[in-house]
Amino acid sequence: MNFDDAVSAHTKWKIRLRANLDGSGEKLDAAMVARDDACDLGKWIHGDGSRFKALPEHQALRAAHAKFHKCASEVVARNSKGQKAEAEKLMANGGEFSRHSTETVSAIMAMQRAVSK
Repeated sequence: MNFDDAVSAHTKWKIRLRANLDGSGEKLDAAMVARDDACDLGKWIHGDGSRFKALPEHQALRAAHAKFHKCASEVVARNSKGQKAEAEKLMANGGEFSRHSTETVSAIMAMQRAVSK
């Protein structure tokens, strides 16, 4: 697993969601966004990375990653229902998405340190 790529991919979610909210980005499906096992990091967590499941860093990463995808999905769902203000609130600085994004990136870095020992 290239953890630097995982950090980059999760950082790009903010750009993807912002474009979706602005109507200029790709059409996102809330159910697919919610899947924490479909992105490269999720495939690793639930696949090859599961050999590290006894590590607290793996458990923290799995939980943070799942919350991240759930929140990103909520942004997409609210926007698709015409609840743009609610979606914007989730995306705002210090909002739920921002918190889950930061938590996930921190967990990725902690996992990287744990597996490189």
